[in-house]
Amino acid sequence: MGGDGLTRATQVAVLSANYVAARLRDRYPVLYTGRGGLVAHECIVDLREITKETGVTVDDVAKRLIDYGFHAPTMSFPVAGTLMIEPTESEDRAELDRFIDAMVAIRAEIDSVGA
Repeated sequence: MGGDGLTRATQVAVLSANYVAARLRDRYPVLYTGRGGLVAHECIVDLREITKETGVTVDDVAKRLIDYGFHAPTMSFPVAGTLMIEPTESEDRAELDRFIDAMVAIRAEIDSVGA
C-alpha cells in the first residue's frame, strides 16, 4: 500500500466509522465520542440500557444481524453489553447503508418488544 495507501485506508476507515455513528446515534447510544460526537476508527453502540428496558441483549442483536447476512461485530469489548462496529476501508457506502438499515430495523423490533 505504501505510505499514501495506508493514509488513505485509515482516512476511509475513520470516515466510515463516523458515518455509521452519525446514522445510528439517534437509535443507539454511541460510546467514546470526542468533540462534535466524532469517533475514531470504530463505532461502539451501547445496548446496556436497552437491555435493562426490554430484555433484548447484545447477543440477541448479534444473532439478528446474522439473519440480515452480517457477521456480528465484536461483542462486549471493550465494554460489556456493547457492539464494536469497525468498518474497514474496503466497505463501500452501499454496504454501510445496508448494515445501518439492518440496525435500524432491529431497533424497531426492539422497540416493539419493549412495548
